[in-house]
Amino acid sequence: MKILLAFLSLLLYSASPYAALQFTYGGDFVNFISGTFSGQMTLNAFAPNYVDSAPGDLRLIYTENTSSSLLINNQPFSLDNHIITAYFLDDEPAISEANVADRGFAGIIPSIIHDTLTISMSSLDNQYSGSDLVSGAEFLLTAFFDRDTFNATDLESHDYQGLLNLPEPRLFVLEVNRKLGSSEDFRGAGIVTNSNVQSIPLQPVPLPGAIWLMGSALACVYSRPRKAA
Repeated sequence: MKILLAFLSLLLYSASPYAALQFTYGGDFVNFISGTFSGQMTLNAFAPNYVDSAPGDLRLIYTENTSSSLLINNQPFSLDNHIITAYFLDDEPAISEANVADRGFAGIIPSIIHDTLTISMSSLDNQYSGSDLVSGAEFLLTAFFDRDTFNATDLESHDYQGLLNLPEPRLFVLEVNRKLGSSEDFRGAGIVTNSNVQSIPLQPVPLPGAIWLMGSALACVYSRPRKAA
């Protein structure tokens, strides 16, 4: 999982404002007898379009990424939204065994406190009841780190340099959820087993204000409850 560290480095501190991050990944599902997934995302890693932080968490939102895709058993898993959210959480509370099992990771995600990084995408018109998806589609990549791998000060001060020294995660997983009706529900839980990252150049568009040609920019719906100050 060493490539994840390179991914974080590029995501948080790109060497050039004219470079984009291209991240590819793949792995195997654990809640099916068999099945694989693979994905790709490309974004301007130098500058998130929105940065939000509160005690113990940091959210980076990229609205001008160029492309993304996800294949489930070589079939497209469609999302009408290319916005990417990277969400850091310090000391995420232990996940209950029931919740772990419900997410498809029984016996895989330990029910202990973690530091986490979640990268999420979701369809534009998703509907939720609380945190439960009622209609739409979403997927999340979550890296679980040992508790106190990073702390609230790192996140609140936007100490990106400090975050670059993250070790390999305990676990790197994918969650996929689609709900379009009871006969078409799909929930997948998998382990990321391979990944790759590279920096690619962005080409400026000759328009006033150095406007970049970046592709679709829609709304990100996924969020988690904020920690109390």
